Amino acid sequence: MKQWVIEAKNDWLHSFMVYLVWARMIWLRQLAYRFNSFFSSLGSIFWLAGSLLTLNLIFGKVHSLAGWDWQSMLVLYGVYNLWWGIMVAFFNGGLAISSRVRMGSLDKIMLWPGKVFFYASMKFEPELLTHFLFGLIVLIAALIRSGLSISISNLGPFIILMINSWLLIFFISVIFGATAFWFIENSHLTNLFWVWESLAKYPRQFFIHYKLLYLAVYTILPVVFIAVVPAEVLLSRSNWFLVAGSFLVTLIAAFLAKTIWRLGLKRYSGVSI
Repeated sequence: MKQWVIEAKNDWLHSFMVYLVWARMIWLRQLAYRFNSFFSSLGSIFWLAGSLLTLNLIFGKVHSLAGWDWQSMLVLYGVYNLWWGIMVAFFNGGLAISSRVRMGSLDKIMLWPGKVFFYASMKFEPELLTHFLFGLIVLIAALIRSGLSISISNLGPFIILMINSWLLIFFISVIFGATAFWFIENSHLTNLFWVWESLAKYPRQFFIHYKLLYLAVYTILPVVFIAVVPAEVLLSRSNWFLVAGSFLVTLIAAFLAKTIWRLGLKRYSGVSI
Protein backbone atom coordinates (compact mmCIF):
# COMPACT_ATOMS: atom_id res chain seq x y z
CA MET A 1 0.00 0.00 0.00
CA LYS A 2 2.80 2.39 0.94
CA GLN A 3 4.65 1.59 -2.31
CA TRP A 4 1.46 2.26 -4.33
CA VAL A 5 1.03 5.66 -2.66
CA ILE A 6 4.66 6.59 -3.42
CA GLU A 7 4.31 5.51 -7.07
CA ALA A 8 1.05 7.45 -7.47
CA LYS A 9 2.65 10.53 -5.92
CA ASN A 10 5.66 10.29 -8.25
CA ASP A 11 3.35 9.77 -11.22
CA TRP A 12 1.38 12.94 -10.49
CA LEU A 13 4.59 14.87 -9.73
CA HIS A 14 6.07 13.81 -13.07
CA SER A 15 2.85 14.80 -14.86
CA PHE A 16 2.90 18.21 -13.22
CA MET A 17 6.53 18.76 -14.25
CA VAL A 18 5.59 17.92 -17.84
CA TYR A 19 2.75 20.45 -17.58
CA LEU A 20 5.18 23.16 -16.39
CA VAL A 21 7.43 22.54 -19.39
CA TRP A 22 4.42 22.64 -21.72
CA ALA A 23 3.09 25.85 -20.09
CA ARG A 24 6.53 27.48 -20.43
CA MET A 25 6.49 26.76 -24.17
CA ILE A 26 3.07 28.42 -24.46
CA TRP A 27 4.29 31.42 -22.46
CA LEU A 28 7.30 31.83 -24.75
CA ARG A 29 5.01 31.62 -27.77
CA GLN A 30 2.85 34.37 -26.29
CA LEU A 31 5.92 36.56 -25.78
CA ALA A 32 6.78 36.10 -29.45
CA TYR A 33 3.40 37.61 -30.40
CA ARG A 34 3.09 40.40 -27.86
CA PHE A 35 0.72 42.53 -29.93
CA ASN A 36 -1.66 39.60 -30.19
CA SER A 37 -1.60 39.17 -26.41
CA PHE A 38 -2.01 42.91 -25.90
CA PHE A 39 -5.08 43.22 -28.11
CA SER A 40 -6.57 40.03 -26.66
CA SER A 41 -6.20 41.49 -23.16
CA LEU A 42 -7.55 44.84 -24.35
CA GLY A 43 -10.63 43.15 -25.80
CA SER A 44 -11.20 41.41 -22.47
CA ILE A 45 -10.96 44.74 -20.62
CA PHE A 46 -13.56 46.37 -22.91
CA TRP A 47 -15.87 43.36 -22.49
CA LEU A 48 -15.51 43.47 -18.71
CA ALA A 49 -16.03 47.23 -18.60
CA GLY A 50 -19.18 46.86 -20.72
CA SER A 51 -20.58 44.29 -18.29
CA LEU A 52 -19.80 46.58 -15.37
CA LEU A 53 -21.49 49.49 -17.13
CA THR A 54 -24.62 47.38 -17.72
CA LEU A 55 -24.70 46.51 -14.03
CA ASN A 56 -24.33 50.18 -13.15
CA LEU A 57 -27.21 51.16 -15.46
CA ILE A 58 -29.50 48.57 -13.88
CA PHE A 59 -28.81 49.74 -10.34
CA GLY A 60 -29.19 53.33 -11.42
CA LYS A 61 -32.93 52.52 -11.68
CA VAL A 62 -33.43 50.13 -8.76
CA HIS A 63 -32.02 49.96 -5.23
CA SER A 64 -31.80 46.18 -4.98
CA LEU A 65 -32.70 42.95 -6.79
CA ALA A 66 -33.79 39.90 -4.81
CA GLY A 67 -32.05 41.30 -1.73
CA TRP A 68 -28.81 42.16 -3.55
CA ASP A 69 -27.90 45.86 -3.66
CA TRP A 70 -25.26 47.57 -5.83
CA GLN A 71 -22.35 46.89 -3.47
CA SER A 72 -23.16 43.21 -2.93
CA MET A 73 -23.66 42.71 -6.68
CA LEU A 74 -20.24 44.28 -7.26
CA VAL A 75 -18.77 41.74 -4.84
CA LEU A 76 -20.48 38.92 -6.75
CA TYR A 77 -19.33 40.39 -10.09
CA GLY A 78 -15.75 40.56 -8.80
CA VAL A 79 -15.86 37.00 -7.47
CA TYR A 80 -17.33 35.70 -10.73
CA ASN A 81 -14.58 37.32 -12.85
CA LEU A 82 -11.95 36.20 -10.36
CA TRP A 83 -13.22 32.66 -10.85
CA TRP A 84 -13.76 33.01 -14.62
CA GLY A 85 -10.23 34.31 -15.28
CA ILE A 86 -8.55 31.34 -13.63
CA MET A 87 -11.12 28.95 -15.09
CA VAL A 88 -10.59 29.89 -18.75
CA ALA A 89 -6.81 30.14 -18.30
CA PHE A 90 -6.34 26.77 -16.60
CA PHE A 91 -9.37 24.75 -15.59
CA ASN A 92 -11.78 24.20 -18.50
CA GLY A 93 -9.28 22.17 -20.51
CA GLY A 94 -11.61 19.19 -20.32
CA LEU A 95 -13.48 20.70 -23.27
CA ALA A 96 -10.32 20.19 -25.37
CA ILE A 97 -10.75 16.42 -25.00
CA SER A 98 -13.43 16.50 -27.72
CA SER A 99 -11.10 18.00 -30.36
CA ARG A 100 -8.25 15.72 -29.30
CA VAL A 101 -10.50 12.68 -29.74
CA ARG A 102 -11.79 13.78 -33.16
CA MET A 103 -8.40 14.93 -34.51
CA GLY A 104 -6.51 11.92 -33.18
CA SER A 105 -4.04 13.93 -31.07
CA LEU A 106 -5.17 11.93 -28.04
CA ASP A 107 -3.20 9.02 -29.53
CA LYS A 108 0.10 10.81 -28.98
CA ILE A 109 -0.91 11.95 -25.51
CA MET A 110 -1.61 8.35 -24.51
CA LEU A 111 2.04 7.54 -25.22
CA TRP A 112 3.31 10.16 -22.78
CA PRO A 113 4.54 8.88 -19.39
CA GLY A 114 2.28 9.87 -16.51
CA LYS A 115 -1.41 10.63 -16.17
CA VAL A 116 -3.18 10.60 -19.54
CA PHE A 117 -6.30 12.04 -17.89
CA PHE A 118 -4.26 15.03 -16.72
CA TYR A 119 -2.49 15.57 -20.05
CA ALA A 120 -5.67 15.29 -22.14
CA SER A 121 -7.36 18.05 -20.15
CA MET A 122 -4.46 20.41 -19.40
CA LYS A 123 -4.68 24.02 -20.52
CA PHE A 124 -2.83 27.34 -20.20
CA GLU A 125 -3.95 30.61 -21.80
CA PRO A 126 -2.09 33.40 -19.94
CA GLU A 127 -3.72 36.30 -21.84
CA LEU A 128 -7.07 35.38 -20.28
CA LEU A 129 -5.75 36.13 -16.79
CA THR A 130 -6.85 39.72 -17.48
CA HIS A 131 -10.28 38.64 -16.20
CA PHE A 132 -8.73 37.44 -12.95
CA LEU A 133 -6.89 40.74 -12.38
CA PHE A 134 -9.97 42.79 -13.28
CA GLY A 135 -12.14 40.70 -10.97
CA LEU A 136 -9.63 41.08 -8.14
CA ILE A 137 -9.59 44.88 -8.56
CA VAL A 138 -13.41 45.10 -8.64
CA LEU A 139 -13.71 42.80 -5.63
CA ILE A 140 -11.23 44.77 -3.50
CA ALA A 141 -12.85 48.08 -4.49
CA ALA A 142 -16.34 46.76 -3.70
CA LEU A 143 -15.25 45.46 -0.28
CA ILE A 144 -13.57 48.78 0.58
CA ARG A 145 -16.55 50.88 -0.57
CA SER A 146 -19.05 48.71 1.28
CA GLY A 147 -17.09 48.96 4.52
CA LEU A 148 -17.21 45.21 5.07
CA SER A 149 -14.68 43.92 7.57
CA ILE A 150 -12.89 40.88 6.18
CA SER A 151 -11.40 38.50 8.72
CA ILE A 152 -9.80 35.08 8.58
CA SER A 153 -13.20 33.60 9.55
CA ASN A 154 -14.66 34.44 6.15
CA LEU A 155 -11.52 34.94 4.02
CA GLY A 156 -10.27 31.41 4.77
CA PRO A 157 -13.53 29.65 3.77
CA PHE A 158 -13.78 31.95 0.74
CA ILE A 159 -10.35 30.88 -0.59
CA ILE A 160 -11.15 27.21 0.02
CA LEU A 161 -14.51 27.57 -1.76
CA MET A 162 -12.85 29.28 -4.74
CA ILE A 163 -10.36 26.43 -5.09
CA ASN A 164 -13.27 24.02 -4.85
CA SER A 165 -15.19 25.90 -7.57
CA TRP A 166 -12.20 25.71 -9.94
CA LEU A 167 -11.96 21.96 -9.34
CA LEU A 168 -15.72 21.65 -9.87
CA ILE A 169 -15.56 23.37 -13.27
CA PHE A 170 -12.56 21.24 -14.25
CA PHE A 171 -14.42 18.00 -13.63
CA ILE A 172 -17.57 19.29 -15.32
CA SER A 173 -15.57 20.37 -18.38
CA VAL A 174 -14.14 16.84 -18.54
CA ILE A 175 -17.68 15.42 -18.44
CA PHE A 176 -18.76 17.66 -21.33
CA GLY A 177 -15.55 17.10 -23.33
CA ALA A 178 -15.49 13.32 -22.86
CA THR A 179 -18.88 12.98 -24.56
CA ALA A 180 -16.83 13.09 -27.80
CA PHE A 181 -16.16 9.39 -27.25
CA TRP A 182 -19.85 8.79 -28.06
CA PHE A 183 -20.75 11.70 -30.39
CA ILE A 184 -19.39 12.52 -33.83
CA GLU A 185 -19.97 16.20 -33.11
CA ASN A 186 -20.55 17.47 -29.57
CA SER A 187 -20.30 21.23 -30.12
CA HIS A 188 -23.92 21.54 -29.00
CA LEU A 189 -22.87 20.23 -25.60
CA THR A 190 -19.85 22.51 -25.32
CA ASN A 191 -22.11 25.44 -26.23
CA LEU A 192 -24.42 24.30 -23.44
CA PHE A 193 -21.42 24.39 -21.09
CA TRP A 194 -20.83 28.09 -21.82
CA VAL A 195 -24.51 28.94 -21.44
CA TRP A 196 -24.56 27.02 -18.16
CA GLU A 197 -21.50 28.69 -16.65
CA SER A 198 -22.80 32.18 -17.55
CA LEU A 199 -25.61 31.64 -15.01
CA ALA A 200 -22.99 31.66 -12.24
CA LYS A 201 -22.87 35.48 -12.26
CA TYR A 202 -26.46 35.77 -10.99
CA PRO A 203 -27.60 35.43 -7.36
CA ARG A 204 -29.40 32.19 -6.61
CA GLN A 205 -32.46 34.16 -5.48
CA PHE A 206 -32.99 35.25 -9.12
CA PHE A 207 -34.12 31.72 -10.02
CA ILE A 208 -36.53 31.18 -7.15
CA HIS A 209 -39.67 31.83 -9.26
CA TYR A 210 -38.63 29.25 -11.87
CA LYS A 211 -38.94 25.98 -9.96
CA LEU A 212 -37.27 23.65 -12.45
CA LEU A 213 -34.38 26.05 -13.10
CA TYR A 214 -34.06 26.76 -9.37
CA LEU A 215 -33.71 23.01 -8.75
CA ALA A 216 -31.30 22.61 -11.68
CA VAL A 217 -28.82 25.28 -10.52
CA TYR A 218 -28.34 23.29 -7.31
CA THR A 219 -28.18 19.81 -8.84
CA ILE A 220 -27.84 19.10 -12.58
CA LEU A 221 -26.28 22.50 -13.33
CA PRO A 222 -24.78 23.42 -9.92
CA VAL A 223 -23.81 27.01 -10.80
CA VAL A 224 -24.69 28.45 -7.38
CA PHE A 225 -21.58 26.79 -5.93
CA ILE A 226 -19.24 28.55 -8.38
CA ALA A 227 -19.44 32.24 -7.40
CA VAL A 228 -22.60 32.87 -5.38
CA VAL A 229 -21.74 30.71 -2.35
CA PRO A 230 -18.16 32.10 -2.08
CA ALA A 231 -19.52 35.66 -2.47
CA GLU A 232 -22.11 35.04 0.27
CA VAL A 233 -19.31 33.90 2.59
CA LEU A 234 -17.45 37.18 1.98
CA LEU A 235 -20.67 39.13 2.58
CA SER A 236 -21.25 37.26 5.88
CA ARG A 237 -24.58 35.91 4.66
CA SER A 238 -23.40 32.35 4.10
CA ASN A 239 -25.63 29.30 4.23
CA TRP A 240 -23.39 26.61 5.72
CA PHE A 241 -25.61 23.89 4.30
CA LEU A 242 -24.72 25.18 0.82
CA VAL A 243 -21.05 25.48 1.80
CA ALA A 244 -21.00 21.79 2.71
CA GLY A 245 -22.97 21.01 -0.45
CA SER A 246 -20.26 22.69 -2.55
CA PHE A 247 -17.72 20.03 -1.60
CA LEU A 248 -20.21 17.20 -2.02
CA VAL A 249 -21.10 18.37 -5.54
CA THR A 250 -17.40 18.55 -6.47
CA LEU A 251 -16.81 14.99 -5.21
CA ILE A 252 -19.77 13.75 -7.27
CA ALA A 253 -18.49 15.62 -10.35
CA ALA A 254 -15.00 14.12 -9.85
CA PHE A 255 -16.45 10.61 -9.66
CA LEU A 256 -18.58 11.12 -12.78
CA ALA A 257 -15.70 12.69 -14.73
CA LYS A 258 -13.34 9.84 -13.94
CA THR A 259 -16.00 7.21 -14.68
CA ILE A 260 -17.01 8.76 -18.02
CA TRP A 261 -13.35 9.18 -18.97
CA ARG A 262 -12.60 5.49 -18.29
CA LEU A 263 -15.69 4.30 -20.15
CA GLY A 264 -14.78 6.55 -23.06
CA LEU A 265 -11.22 5.23 -23.26
CA LYS A 266 -12.61 1.70 -23.56
CA ARG A 267 -14.53 2.81 -26.65
CA TYR A 268 -11.59 4.71 -28.13
CA SER A 269 -9.79 2.72 -30.83
CA GLY A 270 -7.26 5.39 -31.81
CA VAL A 271 -6.66 7.23 -35.06
CA SER A 272 -3.03 7.91 -35.75
CA ILE A 273 -0.68 6.12 -33.36
